[in-house]
Amino acid sequence: VLSLRSFSRLDENRPKRVDIHEGIDSTLVILSHHMSRHNIKLNRNYRLVPKIECYPAQINQVWMNVLTNAIDAVIEARSHPERANVRPEIWIDTEMVSDRFLRVSMLDNGLGIPDDIIETVFDPFFTTKPVGTGTGLGLSICYQIVQMHQGSIEVTSRRNSNTHVTITLPLNLSPEHPDEMQPPRSKTRF
Repeated sequence: VLSLRSFSRLDENRPKRVDIHEGIDSTLVILSHHMSRHNIKLNRNYRLVPKIECYPAQINQVWMNVLTNAIDAVIEARSHPERANVRPEIWIDTEMVSDRFLRVSMLDNGLGIPDDIIETVFDPFFTTKPVGTGTGLGLSICYQIVQMHQGSIEVTSRRNSNTHVTITLPLNLSPEHPDEMQPPRSKTRF
């Protein structure tokens, strides 16, 4: 119940300074049964980062959508005969990328996204999941939330290998000059 309350933060309609690791961990608690049932190995590399100013429920929704996609991807990969013996893994990495921005990287060892559709992953109603299982709104919602927070979200992928989602967020929201808040490009290490 505490994890769900921490995750949802329904009582917050103003930005608040929060520890992103707590939000990610609350999301992981909610997803832990699904992960353990499928023997998914989780690798966390949380570096020391300051609290960020954000709308916590919205940012937690980003973690939920990205991690749910990662879980689905590694489970699907395991159903392919050539990947049956590959243990499903998800990596989460956090780091400061400048004095004003932090980066959260989430990598899975699923099947990846084909090159011909990678550019459409943020489009509303786009999904690679079978009919009836995915709404196609998850990454579209993530994109909108991250943009509203003056950050950036990028997806890169290698077919039959992995998908890497990189989210860069400012430490402080800038209501006066949001156009001046340009997050740095990805250079994440795994």
